[in-house]
Amino acid sequence: MSAIHIWRRVRGWDKPAAVVVAAGNVLLCCVLFVMMIGGLPGFVEVTTGEQESAARTLTAQIFGCWLAGGLMIFSLMAMFRTLFSHLVTLLIPPAALIVMLLTAFLLGGDGRT
Repeated sequence: MSAIHIWRRVRGWDKPAAVVVAAGNVLLCCVLFVMMIGGLPGFVEVTTGEQESAARTLTAQIFGCWLAGGLMIFSLMAMFRTLFSHLVTLLIPPAALIVMLLTAFLLGGDGRT
């Protein structure tokens, strides 16, 4: 089997892999968000400030390694649809959450009525 044949085969898997990677990344983002706020019973139960800090650090490490690993693997395999899908599904949800929180804060949503 030549390298060109393998490359063509990998390129054929680019479209289905993009869908699977996007779904997996969205689920991972949800789990990491719940883990960051300390609400993953059985795995991360935050009761003190130190545990909360450790949970945030672990979540950031998992997120960073997942993002960098996916970027490296998909770019080396020349799976550009999957690479784009990976970037979009890992960067858009946290950015949207930050924008929503900043908007609520700037509009004076302090929760008091």
